[in-house]
Amino acid sequence: MKKYILKRILIMIPVFLGMTALVFFLSNMTPGSPVDAMITPEMGVEDVEQLRHEMGLDQPIYVQYFKWLERLFQGNLGYSYRTSNPVIKDIGERIGPTLILTLTVLVVSILFGVALGVLAACKPYSIWDTLASGLSFIGSSMPGFFIALVLIYFFSVKLRWLPTGGMYTSVTSNSFSDLMRHMVLPTISMSLASSGNYIRQTRSAMLEVMGEEYVKMARAKGLRERVVLYVHALRNAMLPIVTCIGMSVPGLVGGSIIIEQIFGWPGMGTLMVLSVTYRDYPVIMGITMYITIAVLLTNLLMDLLYAVLDPRIRN
Repeated sequence: MKKYILKRILIMIPVFLGMTALVFFLSNMTPGSPVDAMITPEMGVEDVEQLRHEMGLDQPIYVQYFKWLERLFQGNLGYSYRTSNPVIKDIGERIGPTLILTLTVLVVSILFGVALGVLAACKPYSIWDTLASGLSFIGSSMPGFFIALVLIYFFSVKLRWLPTGGMYTSVTSNSFSDLMRHMVLPTISMSLASSGNYIRQTRSAMLEVMGEEYVKMARAKGLRERVVLYVHALRNAMLPIVTCIGMSVPGLVGGSIIIEQIFGWPGMGTLMVLSVTYRDYPVIMGITMYITIAVLLTNLLMDLLYAVLDPRIRN
């Protein structure tokens, strides 16, 4: 098992370097420069070039990237061009709201999607199967931002039941109940897309497993239907479901950037959009690093779950 874990960790290193290098080069190749936002009417050409030199933007891109890597290994992500604050400080203020939203969406979508998928497989062609197929179709076909706009129109504009955006109503009303009210619409918007895939994958895997001989044998022994479903059938159907969960995490992280922007959620997504607008390269790279590490650790966790569910994978 230790050899298996070490192998997966070693694979993560080139993936991390490749991802950060790709984002760094693409960010620097986009039109515009951070210096453009700092130019004043009093500055001449020499002043602009001096500013570029002080920021290190006059060096080749690959040199800038290796210097960023050197600072990263020293625990220094640099300073924001926009706010002049340490990048760690700016990201630290936003990472909490993003974690709250994404983890909530992940838990809700898994519980809802797997439960409804199991129910649809147990009762094929019933009302539950029709409902599961409909929700799966909606979640898979409609983009999250469109669902978010529809929910805002009905529940915020027309019915006035829920707030249109933000994390709290005001600075003083930062209660848990107020947070929950603001999380309802973003959570539903992001959960529908993810849970649609989980429903479809769970239903398919369960239908395949429930036709196996060991499930029929468990029923023949007189075991309770709940034991047959969750101990014998669902456990053996979890491998493709775990694969689906692992593959949906990058999309969940990418979708959170759009949803946070729509709902004005004060997370890393809104900070990312703001940083791209101002060409704030240090913050862009800092957010990329955190997102890449989060996705890689999630994939490592999925690999460990594979090994637990199917010991043959360890070899």
